[in-house]
Amino acid sequence: MLTRRMFHSRLLAALGAASLSWTRAAEANAPVDADRLWLNRLTFGANSEAQAITAKLGRAGWLDWQLSLPPADPALETRLAAASLRVAHEAGEDEHGNRWPAVDTLRPLAYLAADPADLVHLLDWGPGKGMDYSERARPAQEVIAASLIRAVHAPAQLREVMTQFWHDHFNVNSGKDETTAVFFVQYDATLRAHAFGNFRALLGEVARSPAMLYYLNNADSIASPANENFARELLELHTLGAANYLNDRHTDWREVPGAAEGLATGYLDLDVYEVARAFTGWSVGDGRWLAEGEEAPRTGRFHYVERWHDPYQKRILGREFPPNRAAMADGEEVLDILATHPGTARFVCEKLARRFLSDDPPTAVVDRMATEFLAAADTPDQIARVLRVLVLSPDFDTPPTKLRRPFEVLAALYRATGAEVTATENAWVWQLGRAGWRQHEYGPPTGHPDREGAWTGSSTLNRIVDLALYAHDDWFGGATADLAALAGDETITDFLSRHATGLSPVAAGAVVDDLAQIYGLDPDTPASDFSTEDRQGLATAAIAFAALTPDFLLR
Repeated sequence: MLTRRMFHSRLLAALGAASLSWTRAAEANAPVDADRLWLNRLTFGANSEAQAITAKLGRAGWLDWQLSLPPADPALETRLAAASLRVAHEAGEDEHGNRWPAVDTLRPLAYLAADPADLVHLLDWGPGKGMDYSERARPAQEVIAASLIRAVHAPAQLREVMTQFWHDHFNVNSGKDETTAVFFVQYDATLRAHAFGNFRALLGEVARSPAMLYYLNNADSIASPANENFARELLELHTLGAANYLNDRHTDWREVPGAAEGLATGYLDLDVYEVARAFTGWSVGDGRWLAEGEEAPRTGRFHYVERWHDPYQKRILGREFPPNRAAMADGEEVLDILATHPGTARFVCEKLARRFLSDDPPTAVVDRMATEFLAAADTPDQIARVLRVLVLSPDFDTPPTKLRRPFEVLAALYRATGAEVTATENAWVWQLGRAGWRQHEYGPPTGHPDREGAWTGSSTLNRIVDLALYAHDDWFGGATADLAALAGDETITDFLSRHATGLSPVAAGAVVDDLAQIYGLDPDTPASDFSTEDRQGLATAAIAFAALTPDFLLR
């Protein structure tokens, strides 16, 4: 009988052996399955169902189908409605004398469909408003739990991948405090709804999102002086990019190329200050005090406070803004300028190409994407059109070079093994955090890095090994899968190959050979001769071996 300790010790010893045959096979320029690579780049992991659909529709047909799928899928919504997430906290008391009882129970993901106005009470403090902080942060925790369910089970895989892309591009740390946590449900829904849509529309929704307004402190920004946090990240991270920050080259706005003609090629600190002034008064309907006898409405949505706005003239990227304009006109014009700026087109398109293709995508591909980005600026499917240019390019068939990031590894594991993601516990978030991935709780506004070098450190790679070993264990609190189930009268070789092939078909044969040698298995032995526990252990071994091959880790 193979004990769990024996299994782990043998597997870890094998993984550390440089002469493993699967390593040699992976390095032998084994052929790449082009359709599988296509799916691994555009989804959270190729599985048998996705491969069958691709074979039936063809690549272009599959892309058309994915781009046509709506943000909400009835079957997925049913799955989410049936899911539960544990809430557990001790009894407590706050400074106002409010007390609450200890809780340890499963609750449905009820906040995912809640109206924002119904969440505002979670921001209330004072007499009669006491609750454990985890109750205030619950909406964001439900989004985090749902993100893994969606990544694994959503038919609209490309939309989910793009939603994660936009979460990193327009990063909001939902764990900053209760304000970002409460309104994170709304923010996630916004990014998903606009994932393939018009960039200007998406940019406007992000700028008005309570979660973003709180995260970058614009909810409290008033004239004299304006808070600059949102303005700087809008220019540096959301639109023009750091490459177009020209403060080290020019000290006068007139020196910036294009500024005298009304559209500077890049921005200076002066532009940051002026953009900050343009967005004063953009706040949140959270019931906040505005003036004597005046409070903001409790809508849980964007609220413009005109008395807070700086109405005087401004100059942004060389364009003159007259004083005393209509409500929100300054901010809206800033967004108009940035959404159609050539610098934005290139910055956003290069990030898209880096996400889907390679760390350093071909210049010609990015150029074609940027051209389409600008040409389609007024179309409702602008982002989808840009994606088509990338995905249907011959360059999209280049060999895999992108390393899957921790969240992608976990989702791909579950998709390949057919695991049922329940997410009753968010323990997987802690495990990914050890690897450097903090799902929807990444602190810096940059979002998670998307270059291979950020994910090749020993700590991250060790955690990836942990994912391969333990992702299907009960303690993980993320998913369940019957890895010991038999398929007819299969031999132990067939049994092992079935689990390995789903993850790494190129290296599957080598994986099975290594496992047979390590455990001294007769390839023709019926799998039914092994106990359920031993089959579970052997299946886990096959999955772990296959998941740690370049064939699986690269896309």
